[in-house]
Amino acid sequence: MGQQPMEESNPEISELIDWYGKHLINLAYTYCKDWSMSEGVVQEVFISAYKNLDTFNRQSSYKTWLYAITINKSKDFLRKPFMKDPFFQRMMNKVKPVHPTPEEHVIQKEGQHGLAAEVMSLPIKYREVIILYYYDDLSTKEVSDLLKIPLSTAKTRIQRGRQVLRKQLEGGDFLA
Repeated sequence: MGQQPMEESNPEISELIDWYGKHLINLAYTYCKDWSMSEGVVQEVFISAYKNLDTFNRQSSYKTWLYAITINKSKDFLRKPFMKDPFFQRMMNKVKPVHPTPEEHVIQKEGQHGLAAEVMSLPIKYREVIILYYYDDLSTKEVSDLLKIPLSTAKTRIQRGRQVLRKQLEGGDFLA
């Protein structure tokens, strides 16, 4: 990755891809649970960002803006008719990567594979806030803005997500 983004300048789309591409793919994966589909979603994100870059109003950072687009595009993707097809769902559940992705490799190296798997098994309302807050290092305010939920709801979901994770890690298999 290149230098950290300077929010006051007008970046080129290629710079945004360099700065945020991998993070956005990881974020999309939390919804799609498939790396190639996540990459497709992020391609749509950058196409949309490219088309709307000149209208970006700077009420948020580029990072927050791109995260919001990614979340919306990921949710749109999951609403597509083929995603509800039982045959497609069975196929997606059978497809496993032959080799670990770079992200999985890093997680394994850090000894965090179990935790990452538990986070990915959380219900989406907890998974998204946990990932945005802990892994993407966003504030609760940024999380609530991105997800378009009240700040108190974001705080509650983070707290409940932690509780669910704790129960799962203790072997309780608790899902809220």
